[in-house]
Amino acid sequence: MKLLSAVVPAASIALAIGSMGIAHAETTDTAKIRDLEKKLERSMELIDQLSKKLDQIERTNTAPRAAAASPEQSAKIEQLEKSISEIGSSLSRRGDDSGLPVHGFADVGLAHSGENNATFKGRKGGTVGTFDLYLTPQFGSNVKSLVELNFEVDRDGGVGTDLERAQIGYTFSDSATGWMGRFHTPYGYWNTGFHHGAQIQTSINRPMFLDFEDKGGILPAHSTGLWLTGSMGGASGKFGYDAYVANAPQINGTASPSVLSGINPTDFNTNVNAGKYAGSGTLDMRMAGSTTNRNSVGFNAWFEPRSVDGLRLGAHGLRAEVVDDSADANRTRLNMLGGYLVYLSDPWEILGEYYGFRNQDLSGSTGTHSSWAAYGQVGYNIGKWTPFARAERTDLDQKDNYFAVQESGRSYKRFAVGVRYDVDPKAAIKVELDSTRKEDLGAGNNDTFTDARVQYSIRF
Repeated sequence: MKLLSAVVPAASIALAIGSMGIAHAETTDTAKIRDLEKKLERSMELIDQLSKKLDQIERTNTAPRAAAASPEQSAKIEQLEKSISEIGSSLSRRGDDSGLPVHGFADVGLAHSGENNATFKGRKGGTVGTFDLYLTPQFGSNVKSLVELNFEVDRDGGVGTDLERAQIGYTFSDSATGWMGRFHTPYGYWNTGFHHGAQIQTSINRPMFLDFEDKGGILPAHSTGLWLTGSMGGASGKFGYDAYVANAPQINGTASPSVLSGINPTDFNTNVNAGKYAGSGTLDMRMAGSTTNRNSVGFNAWFEPRSVDGLRLGAHGLRAEVVDDSADANRTRLNMLGGYLVYLSDPWEILGEYYGFRNQDLSGSTGTHSSWAAYGQVGYNIGKWTPFARAERTDLDQKDNYFAVQESGRSYKRFAVGVRYDVDPKAAIKVELDSTRKEDLGAGNNDTFTDARVQYSIRF
């Protein structure tokens, strides 16, 4: 039993060293990975040696001697075997891949829409929104990835599947991470702060002009290319930035030049000229690659002062050469520059974004066109309840081909009020009322309607 008495303390020391190595391996930086791997190998060798000694003891001990072992010694041997087994299992599971975390969002609801024009008919009754999954597989401390798959119901009740994000990144430092692939275009705050997460945004609807490309958005909500992002602290506050270059979007499905719905252009209000396009196109961010060398470039810079907790001030810009597939094959230089303000500090939620456009006609002679879009939203948290209100407005020049050929390129006004109730931290019920006025449809043809919606949303 002397051998056994020597083995047990030695095993305890070896196990302590191995455990320290494992704990250290989980927190160390990449520069020490090789050294830690060597330590783990040595720990495994010690464990193997201990296992062999235990086997030898079991083989050489006679039955009387085994029976003579004290209960305390038997307990130590049993605990030692259990510890070796647990460490061996832990080490066998350990690797560069830390797993495949899966998260997501889902929402269902009720709707009663008063929209009723030649293009859109309002929906009524029960609705299914989206079922969104995103995966974040990890590959060590520097390489990261994000893949997002979204199942959504379209206007006709069909189910569509979109690869919303497919990006692989590398962290250079705490202040710089580079991404490649398809990502959420980092302009403003809403598009990256909420995006497909219905449960995490206070309202049911997004601002209409910031909706997704196939749901009424007038800007590319997604981009495919390269993106550099990061943040850093300073004495006065925290600074953050985004810089990206991507495939220039294209407008597909445009109608051939024609007068809108047979309305005589001379009857249009002189301040609201609906142009010559019926406006049926939607933005395509060219995920499969561009057929030309046209690119889009953009930036987003923000600052959070230490003196005002929860406040963020930002500026953003986007520049791209956009073509459409109309008979005229228009080319437009999209130029957007704007700013935003975010204040998220209990109990207040205040969001505001402004987008100024100064687009140039590169293929015709209509010159430069100025337009703008903006929204402001205010919410106030009272326990589990958050009432909110939002105003939206766009003023889009219809002589600008970029807006004229888009189905959603008409000016509009919208006012929304609602309330959110948090059932628990991962589930919310919302009620929202919207009043919308669509413009630029010709003299006497502006469309005004109201919508009522209820949504039950979750995240996991």
